[in-house]
Amino acid sequence: MIRRSVNASELWKSFKWKKFQKTLFRLQKRVYKAVSVGNKRLARSLQKLILKSQSARLLAIRQVTQLNAGKKTAGIDGKASLSFEERIAIANLLGSHHTDWKHEKLREIPIPKKDGTIRMLKVPTIADRAWQCLAKYALEPAHEATFHARSYGFRTGRSAHDAQKILFSNLNSKAHGKDKRVIELDIEKWCDSLEMNHGESP
Repeated sequence: MIRRSVNASELWKSFKWKKFQKTLFRLQKRVYKAVSVGNKRLARSLQKLILKSQSARLLAIRQVTQLNAGKKTAGIDGKASLSFEERIAIANLLGSHHTDWKHEKLREIPIPKKDGTIRMLKVPTIADRAWQCLAKYALEPAHEATFHARSYGFRTGRSAHDAQKILFSNLNSKAHGKDKRVIELDIEKWCDSLEMNHGESP
């Protein structure tokens, strides 16, 4: 039993992950270029290729089971980790149901906030997380092609430091920064109110 587990673990590690990443990146790059030139038909075809790609499916499973910060948080199925066989089974399931995937219910975990209220953390199953990651692989390059050059929020390869650098370059005295303004908006409660309004009956 133990030997089988070790062998399975080694087999998973032996997959050609760098090759998978290169394959996925090539497809994503083609999606980006297609959207950039306005060829939406080609972009959609390439996105379907990503959803069907074995490389993308295995990378998605690896991402949610080994790399993500919340990888050990179980969904309603109680699974916080998967065996080698279960990972391969999900990969096959993603391949056959990438266009009609059915999500399971979310596990709700109450998180107390500093002001005494409760925020509900809703956790999908590992399989649902893998599908979401796979969909992200297909959608992200298309959105990257249309984002504003100075958009930094939740974008791959960008951080708050990039935004700070641009602000510094544009607000210093040499760039006539004294004639410019910085507007700060506090939307801390906005998402909570949006969720509440969305849940109200018309």
